[in-house]
Amino acid sequence: MNNYSQIFVVGDIHGCHILLAQIHKKILDKSNNTSGNKLLVYLGDYIDRGPKIKETIQALLDFQPDNFQQIFLLGNHEQMMLDFINNVPDSLYLWMLNGGDETLNSYGIKDTVFFNNETKSKETIRGELVNNIPKNHLKFFHNLTLSYKWGDYFFVHAGIDPDVPLDKQDKNTLIWQRKSKFLDNTKLFEKIIVHGHTPQPKIENLANRINLDTGAFYTGILSCLIINTKTGEKKFISTKN
Repeated sequence: MNNYSQIFVVGDIHGCHILLAQIHKKILDKSNNTSGNKLLVYLGDYIDRGPKIKETIQALLDFQPDNFQQIFLLGNHEQMMLDFINNVPDSLYLWMLNGGDETLNSYGIKDTVFFNNETKSKETIRGELVNNIPKNHLKFFHNLTLSYKWGDYFFVHAGIDPDVPLDKQDKNTLIWQRKSKFLDNTKLFEKIIVHGHTPQPKIENLANRINLDTGAFYTGILSCLIINTKTGEKKFISTKN
């Protein structure tokens, strides 16, 4: 299923369940009059910050329109949660600093403020999370992929190291990259990098990269790229068009 008529790419969602429903509706509207198979890529960071994490993940699982293949990329926020589940040292502290408490609360784990008052041990919180999170949600998190290539495009959560070939990129770079040698680079990369992770007031549509993270949780703007594969034309839609 590689001959797509349209490709849709959605930026960082961060638990904004209503915005996700709005962008899904716009995607369906934009695809209705186009025949053929379509590709829908989500750039990661589905969890944390926003209050409706559980509902967001369920909405992603439930959204299965006809003739669409979906690719779900791994974001650094999902990696922080998986690190905590896998008992990586200091992972809970890092995750909580980055909005992980909203994800825990959404899955029914309360009283997790431990910076000043350690009301629950890390082991207790981990056990409650593993027990509370639906199995299909946990499977979703474990099955996230690091990147996806199509034509002249390379889809990834955060970015790349311009000095390394795309097929040899380091995982941490793909989900955490914010260095100026990527973001401020004006040279053409191996492919056009479509990413999120670094929120901006509006979409960055540059010659070498496209940043779709418009800070949905803070701005109310969730953005999506549409590529017409026959003409190569790019369009953008958002929840505040």
